[in-house]
Amino acid sequence: MHGLYWFFIEPLELLFEFVFSLSYKAIDHPGICIIILSIVMNLLALPLYRRADALQKEEKEKMGELEPGIDHIKKTFKGDERLLILQTFYRQNDYSPLHVFRGSISLFLQIPFFMAAYRMLSSLSILSGKSFGPINDLGAPDGLIVIGGIAINLLPVLMTAINIVSSSIYLKGSDIKTKIQLYGIAAIFLVLLYNSPAGLVFYWTCNNLFSLMKNIFIRGEKRKKKEVTTEKKDHPLVFILCAVYNAVLTGLYIPSTVIASSPADFVDGILFRSPNVYVYYSLLLAAGTFILWFGVFYYLSGKKGRCVMEMISSASVIVFTVDYLALGKRYGQFTNRLQYADPDMHLTNFALEAIVLVFLSFAVVYLLTRHNRKIIVYAVVGGLLFFLGSGVKNVISVSSEIGEMDYVTRDLGRPEITLSSSGKNVVVIMLDRAEGCMLPYIFNERPDLKEQFDGFTYYPNTVSFGGHTNFAAPALFGGYEYTPDAINSRADEPLAGKHDEALKVLPVLFYENGYDVTLCDLPYAGYHNIPDLSIFDDYPDMKTYITQGYFNDMKEAEVSEKNTILERNFFCYSILRISPMCLQGIFYDSAYYNYPDRRNDWTFIPVYKRDGSGVLGYPADFLDSFTALDALPGITTVTDDATGTLTELDNNTTHSTAILSEPDYVLEYRVDNSEYDRSHLDRFTLDGVTLSMENYMQYAAYEVNMAAYIELGEWFDYLREQGVYDNTRIIIVSDHGYDLDLLPSGIENGSTWEWFNPLFLVKDFDAEGFTVSEEFMTNADTPVLALEGIVNDPVNPFTGNRISSDPKYDGDLLIFESHEFIITRNNGNTFLPGNWYSVSDDIRRVENWTYEGEW
Repeated sequence: MHGLYWFFIEPLELLFEFVFSLSYKAIDHPGICIIILSIVMNLLALPLYRRADALQKEEKEKMGELEPGIDHIKKTFKGDERLLILQTFYRQNDYSPLHVFRGSISLFLQIPFFMAAYRMLSSLSILSGKSFGPINDLGAPDGLIVIGGIAINLLPVLMTAINIVSSSIYLKGSDIKTKIQLYGIAAIFLVLLYNSPAGLVFYWTCNNLFSLMKNIFIRGEKRKKKEVTTEKKDHPLVFILCAVYNAVLTGLYIPSTVIASSPADFVDGILFRSPNVYVYYSLLLAAGTFILWFGVFYYLSGKKGRCVMEMISSASVIVFTVDYLALGKRYGQFTNRLQYADPDMHLTNFALEAIVLVFLSFAVVYLLTRHNRKIIVYAVVGGLLFFLGSGVKNVISVSSEIGEMDYVTRDLGRPEITLSSSGKNVVVIMLDRAEGCMLPYIFNERPDLKEQFDGFTYYPNTVSFGGHTNFAAPALFGGYEYTPDAINSRADEPLAGKHDEALKVLPVLFYENGYDVTLCDLPYAGYHNIPDLSIFDDYPDMKTYITQGYFNDMKEAEVSEKNTILERNFFCYSILRISPMCLQGIFYDSAYYNYPDRRNDWTFIPVYKRDGSGVLGYPADFLDSFTALDALPGITTVTDDATGTLTELDNNTTHSTAILSEPDYVLEYRVDNSEYDRSHLDRFTLDGVTLSMENYMQYAAYEVNMAAYIELGEWFDYLREQGVYDNTRIIIVSDHGYDLDLLPSGIENGSTWEWFNPLFLVKDFDAEGFTVSEEFMTNADTPVLALEGIVNDPVNPFTGNRISSDPKYDGDLLIFESHEFIITRNNGNTFLPGNWYSVSDDIRRVENWTYEGEW
């Protein structure tokens, strides 16, 4: 039944939501929006009802002509003989008993429209507390009349009265049976809607008013003569093929392509289910929209109307395909909630382009219709087979990859980090995408952090070997044997194996030297987006955990909301992708896709002010990561066992985007930092150099970095309380930075040096004071520093080569710039081609970067 609802009713509900949302954004008054909604929906449905009325009249007239013959047959014959003769009589007069249902088409049309309106308006929370005229609350029964302390709802009575008057005009001359039927329906509506919210009843009252006017003005028209047959002939096959084509494109191909690009992004490791379910819902919506409801319009149209609809559907195939394949625009970073990070959708200057495309599409269809309609059929069938085959292939690919992810629940035990009070502890924390150049500004704003980070050395002149995790993380964990250049030199081995090998270098060395090893969320383990920590199963005493999302108390609500959103919004996203660019901002609607109750029902799709001063909503990716850092004191156990420990932890707090409430940088649902930002702009200036803070991405990056340092500072205070801070070596390092244009930093032919400037902080045993070193470093120095004094002359257990920083001094380093970061695609033996640079000395000086070419 749920699937039937999505096929029959949900397309209409989406249309209701779209119309209401647009009008609400324009007028901001729900009462007026209900009137607009009623007018628009009735105008859209008017051709249907007019055609239904015509069919009903034709049915009555036909039955009037056949009734004498039918009565004669029934009086004269009995049993099977009567049945056979009646069937012959119907066939001779081109009539089927099923035609009797034509008289009920109007009623059949009302049911899905009523269900869609009831579902949307009865639960629309933005109606609550809103008055309109004498109605005090559109979200509750009107209670307009109070007699003896008893409230009587007037709107349902008014609605029914108008309905009865309208029906009386419509039924003039009808038999008593038909009148009883329609008056009975009016009574049923009175009972069903009597205690409904006033907004819903007001909508239906407006509908009845519209129906009354229609019956007064339209029913009074003289009946037109029967349509004269022309040379035009409808071709249902063309319409059907185009409808199926559009349904497959928007319901199957586009959603499955997005999911197949990175299935793990649409899977939650805590509450697991296959993302192909979103394709199922989008396909139901698309089929209901293009095949069912456009089909209803087509069926109820006359021959001229059908020919017009065939032209429109044929042209739509061209427009949708060209918009999607040729005129689509990338809007930057894209989340698993179909939300762009910072889209610029003010594209009204592309209106002329859209008009030209539509004109040319209709011109092509018109010419082909006149000269060779078969070309349309062949082209649509060819495109349909392509998108259908590709969509099915995507679904199978996703199923296959998800089938290999049964490991996701195996590491979901409560994480526990064990540190020794008497042995040596080494902690390596990878803060994904933490900005190296931001730290001085953050510590300048919060001097207390510098005290909490006592003993650390900050290396601002640090470079990473790539701008994404798949290129940069292997060297961080495994050393210089795992830079992109070194990985590519081992061209006979798969990338997945080399990546996993890099992740194992430090754990295996520490493990073999008697250390207890704890590993959390190591990036792309098993070459999966959700880490497969079973790659460490050969070392049974290693403890492996997934912390991402584990401590998020809002996780169940978050996942439930995400599922609800994606079930609806994948089809809406497809509509965005096939629409002209000048309309995409309207369809996108700040990632709400015109869901009217978003501010009340959707909590985890934050909407940011473009200047970064405010936000409404909780960022789910930040919650999953931040709560893991916040939980560190609670999951850290200190023992007096002399056995040393190694802890490696990957965390994405600094990779997420969130606007936090300043100056404490805490997470709140509604944030407005406008006043604080205006009065504290000086915090972004240090030693005469000012960070560029002009958009929400820059603010969000600054604030999530700040939040990560605050949480780590609190954990360090806890380690001090437990007496294990001094005997713990801590390395905080990121895989890469981010291209935010915070500082003047352009590189010839490339992005900025900020992209390759990771955070690098090191605290050695018993170190004191916070210091800054300008020594040239790379994040591939991490293994060397982690092993120093722990393992003498360490050797890579997998290659037999010595682990050292010598390669850093052997000449300029090769840095790889590529945005092929999706590991399901970039997963051969070598990385897909990209830009290469060499760099030496101070990476912050643009002249020290040299473009080496693309390979």
